[in-house]
Amino acid sequence: MTETTIPFDVRPIPLPADAPGDVRGWRIDFDFAMPLDHAAYAVMNASERARAARFLRHADAARFASVRCALRHVLAIETGRDAASLVLDADERGRPFLAHPDAPDFNVSHSGDHGLIAVSRARRVGVDIEEARATFHWRELAPAVLADIDREEIEAMADDVARIGAFFDCWTAKEAVLKAHGHGIGGGAITMSGFSVLPRDGIRYAITREAGAFDVIALDAPSGYAAALAWSY
Repeated sequence: MTETTIPFDVRPIPLPADAPGDVRGWRIDFDFAMPLDHAAYAVMNASERARAARFLRHADAARFASVRCALRHVLAIETGRDAASLVLDADERGRPFLAHPDAPDFNVSHSGDHGLIAVSRARRVGVDIEEARATFHWRELAPAVLADIDREEIEAMADDVARIGAFFDCWTAKEAVLKAHGHGIGGGAITMSGFSVLPRDGIRYAITREAGAFDVIALDAPSGYAAALAWSY
């Protein structure tokens, strides 16, 4: 993958050895100065351009458009098809998929200045990135996000900085799992507080059986961010 093949700041993510060999990941660093009429966005179809235009803030439009265009280029490389001709659809839960024979599974996420893409031909994948703000009041969301084990692990940490970091680690791990499932937050029988991912040993989370047949690991993220990758097994 080079700058000549994808007109965005997209780079492959070196995945840890714990991740399956068929899973690949990419990170996008957003250029908010790029106008939406830039030629780089030309691979979007009319519906995607209309969706981007509905955002009230340019930054939100740029995040959506950049991730969608980067995704089209990544999937074009994966399938050998033209990026603009790819047909992207969504299932009944709103999870996007590539409507072509023998298409790989994929998932995307974005927050702040960065986005992530995960792709696999062998399994379902989910990815999440979140801007981990130091001022975030995590306890307000704790009942909806944390299982008892998660909360015990976080509360036992030495200081608030560590607790906030662990909360965002937990949040991204759980959202990646739910996105691999295809449910999303609050969208199915499995809820964020219905399973545990803590404690974390290095990059690997101790995901409990309530989450189903999925594994999840932490990804290297830019400073001030947390990220995770989940996959089915």
